[in-house]
Formats: sequence, structure tokens, C-alpha cells
Amino acid sequence: MADEKETPPRKKIKAFFTGEEDLPTHFVNMVNVRTSLEDFFLTLGTVVPTHFVDDPEELDNLKVRPLFRCAIPRSVAKDLIRLLTECYEDQTTKIEELRDYPEKRD
Repeated sequence: MADEKETPPRKKIKAFFTGEEDLPTHFVNMVNVRTSLEDFFLTLGTVVPTHFVDDPEELDNLKVRPLFRCAIPRSVAKDLIRLLTECYEDQTTKIEELRDYPEKRD
């Protein structure tokens, strides 16, 4: 029998962020998502008001300043959607609990 090399057992390695406190924080109020066969392309941006309009009916479009674009593979996108859903639901629950919490007045 030929030399058959055994494949090493799979090992799960945890990844975690370090140095996150050094990152700038940008306010994002616009998101665009485009897809390819294997990836999702997310562009995050901020609406930049150029002037104030007296009549909102006159407003046809807004300029958005893109801040960041990234490509996310399907496998990561699935995890991101799950994580965002969990965070959103948890945040909603906490907001509702705070809303229902009776204020104590002296």
C-alpha cells in the first residue's frame, strides 16, 4: 500500500477582534446591497443634506456620501443576517421593557 498521509483532525479556531477601540465610528443612514453569484456587496453611506427645501415635494433626490464598501461571501452573509436579527430582536425587547417600566416619582 502506498504511503497514505492521514489528514489531521479539524480544529475549530476562534477569531476575535482586537484594537477595535482605535477604529473611527461613522454614522450610517443609507445602505446599498448588490449581489453577484457568490458575494454580497455592501456600500454604507451617509446622506449629506446640501440645502433645506421649504416644500418636501420639490425634493427629487438626496446625495449620499459613500463611506465604505465591502464584499461578503454567502457563508459570512448568512451569519451576519442571523447575528443582526438576534441583536435587533434583543434590542427591541429591551426598548419595550424600558417603555413598560413604570417611572417612580417622589
